[in-house]
Amino acid sequence: MVLSNCSTTAGQLPAIEACARPMNSSAVRGRLLSSSGTCSRKYAISGRIKSLHRLGPGDYQGMALSPDGTRVALTKRSGSLASNIWMLDLSRETSTRFTFASEHDTDPVWSPEGDRIAFTSGNDLYQKPASSAKDAEAMLKSSEVKHATNWSRDGRFLLYTVVRPGANADIWVLPMVGDRKPVSFLATEFAERQAHFSPDGHWVAYASDAAGPRGHPEIYVRSFSMEPAGTVVKAGGQWQISSGGGFEPRWRGDGRELYYRSYPDGRVMAVEIAGGPTFRAGKPQPLAPMAVVRGSVYSGGPWDSTADGKRFLALAPQGGTEPFTVVLNWQAGLKK
Repeated sequence: MVLSNCSTTAGQLPAIEACARPMNSSAVRGRLLSSSGTCSRKYAISGRIKSLHRLGPGDYQGMALSPDGTRVALTKRSGSLASNIWMLDLSRETSTRFTFASEHDTDPVWSPEGDRIAFTSGNDLYQKPASSAKDAEAMLKSSEVKHATNWSRDGRFLLYTVVRPGANADIWVLPMVGDRKPVSFLATEFAERQAHFSPDGHWVAYASDAAGPRGHPEIYVRSFSMEPAGTVVKAGGQWQISSGGGFEPRWRGDGRELYYRSYPDGRVMAVEIAGGPTFRAGKPQPLAPMAVVRGSVYSGGPWDSTADGKRFLALAPQGGTEPFTVVLNWQAGLKK
C-alpha cells in the first residue's frame, strides 16, 4: 500500500495510515527507533502518521478495511436522521456511495473473500455484494437494537451485538448457512460488545465492563464452538487480555497477535498470542498513539489494521500528523 501525503483543509477529514514494526527484518531487530521516518516494503520504522486519503466534508463514524487491504467501507452520517456506507478505493483514491437508505446504515463488516459487506440498517442486519451488483438482502429482522461486528474467516458465522435496556449488551452469532437462526454467545448482566473471531475461528475477543465500573471496558477472549446441530454456542473459559482498560480488539491475520486500543487514551496495544489448542497471551505492549474520531461503543470503531499487522488505518480528526515510536522485536526483550 502506497502512502500519499494529503493536506487537511477546513471541513475535511483524512484517513491516516501508521507504520507498525517489521515482520521479517533481522537488520533492525532489538533496536528501539524513535526518529522521524517512512515506511519500507521490507520493514517499518518509527515515524509520523501520514495522511493517506482526504475525505470530503461529513461526519465519519466507523470504517472497515477489506481483506486484501485495497478498499475501505466507511460509515458517514448525513444529518440527524440518516447514515450511509461509502466505499473508498485506496489505489484509485475515489469514494462511492454504497447504501442509499433513508435511515441509519452503519457497522460495515467485510466477508472473508471481500465480495460482500454485512451491515446494520436501522435495527436489522443486511448483506450486499461489494460490487453493488445486487440490492441488499435482509439477513435478520427484529425489534432488538443490533450492531454487526465481525465475520468468521470460514464464512459460516457473523458476530453481532444486541443492545439491551440499561446500556447493557450481549454478543450473538448469526449462522450464515442453513436457516440462519441466531444463537446467543455471551449474555450477562454486563455490557459485552465489539466481538471479533480469531482467524482460526476457535476464539472470540471482545470488550466487557465485567471487571470494573460501567463504561470502563477490558478486553477478554473466550473459546468458540458450535454443537453439531448448530443450535448451541459454547462460551468456554475466559481470559482477560488488557490491563487498565481496553476496547476495539483486532486479530492479526495469522492469529499470533491481538491488538486493541487502551482505555481511555486510545493507544494501540499489541499482545502476543501463543499457538496451539491452549490459549496463552503475553503482556500488553504499546505500539503507537492514535488520535481518531469517536466511533460506536458497540461495533468495530474508526480504525483497522492490515492482515500482516504492519500498518494501521484510522479516521483522524482535522489537524496535523502525530509522531509515534515503535518498539521492534519487543517479545525478545521480555525474555531477557
